[in-house]
Amino acid sequence: MSDFLAQLSAVPSRQYTLGTVSDEIYDRQLRDLKACFGQPAFVPGSVNLTECLEAISPSIHSLSFLCLLRLEIQQTQKRTQCDIPEGLEPGGNLWKHAIRFLRSFDPIQIRYAGYEWRELVELVASAAQATSKPILAVKAIRDALDRLDTSGIFTSTHLILVKLTLHSASYTSALPILDRFLSHFPPDTHHTHHEFPLCSECTPATAFITDVPGISSKLTYRDHLRFFLYSAMIYMALKRWDQASHCLSIVVASPTANSVSKIMVDAYKKWILANLLGHGKVPAASKMIGPHVIRVLHSLARPYISLAEAFGKGDLRRMGAEIEIGQSVWKADKNTGLVSQLFDAHDKFAIIKLGKTFSALTVVDVLQRAPSCSRDHFVIEEFVASMVMSNALRASLSHSPGGQSVTMLRLSPTAQCHAFREEYIRTKLIKGRIALNTIAKHIAQTDEALELSPENLHFIAKSQKWSGNSEKNGTAGAAEIDEDLMGDGQ
Repeated sequence: MSDFLAQLSAVPSRQYTLGTVSDEIYDRQLRDLKACFGQPAFVPGSVNLTECLEAISPSIHSLSFLCLLRLEIQQTQKRTQCDIPEGLEPGGNLWKHAIRFLRSFDPIQIRYAGYEWRELVELVASAAQATSKPILAVKAIRDALDRLDTSGIFTSTHLILVKLTLHSASYTSALPILDRFLSHFPPDTHHTHHEFPLCSECTPATAFITDVPGISSKLTYRDHLRFFLYSAMIYMALKRWDQASHCLSIVVASPTANSVSKIMVDAYKKWILANLLGHGKVPAASKMIGPHVIRVLHSLARPYISLAEAFGKGDLRRMGAEIEIGQSVWKADKNTGLVSQLFDAHDKFAIIKLGKTFSALTVVDVLQRAPSCSRDHFVIEEFVASMVMSNALRASLSHSPGGQSVTMLRLSPTAQCHAFREEYIRTKLIKGRIALNTIAKHIAQTDEALELSPENLHFIAKSQKWSGNSEKNGTAGAAEIDEDLMGDGQ
């Protein structure tokens, strides 16, 4: 037992060997350890795997811990003839080991066991869903993705995370991952360059998130659309309309040949509602969307377009009629909740619009100045107060002195509105800078994969120049080149 534990602990995490062991040696040690677990006789039959898992650290000896845990799970599955044995359910011993590992593993060592890591993530997700407790897996998988640091690469685990988040309604839990900029698919292994060992800090994520290590399963075009559609649904649940509209526009603007997928149609319908709720209007469609796609989307989303037209014109009677007529449509598309918020959104934008004209007015005047508002004077004050408290309206409410029951709405001065606008623009610029830095970080890797390095481009330019000179010289130039190529070296 002690000799076996010594073998398992022979290769600690990189922070304990940095400076004493080179990347090349450490890479060989990890590959050898991984190969040992592939040998049937490596783990003695007399060894208690549960005791071994308790004896080694998942953060220091992550590769050994993961391989042992996988072996223990496989033996339990075989013994119980069950894919999700009792020990792997939330609260069981295997579940506790899995969660402890996902929250503390060393990301360097896991590069050598990507398939095993993904298999464990999928088992944790399946166990949580099988027991109707998906929320227990959301934070663990989110932390695992955070530790792995995929550096903007979309993986199958991202899709698992958003599905679990929607099932558990734990929307804020996934934001640390969703708010990150995704700019890559897992690269094709044939185009992956291994300039450094996998354990090197200089190794980019594109070098180890490939089909061979198996950190991500094979992704399809539909997986990409689903991820952004589900992400948008999470943002809409949190009323983060800008992010929701952005994710939905990615789905709608995705390249397509002749047909339009159902996912794109669903995204377009939600895109209309998200913009109405977030901005009070539907913007022009992206120029990236082909005219034939726009025509198809318009024809399939006609009830939503009619609803948007009534909303934009402030015609509450027509909007109510459209909502009533389309009840079966909203229910079939699972958009009833979003549609039910349209009256509140309409009133909100009608009141916000008053701030462009007035600096102060009574709550009673609000109804007179915004005749399209759907509320009466008994509930308008409560609605305005909720807008002020949620920062949807930059204003203050005060009662007149002398015991009069007159409530005054004082809208923020223009200077404050400008300051608020400047702060909003500043925040957007910071986010844009982060996104640009993320893109710039991967440009060199993309150039290398496409053979667009400065040296290669210089060689191509010289070759073209050489070819151009040959054409100018005519047949004589061609003859000289042939003589050079066919010469006998004398």
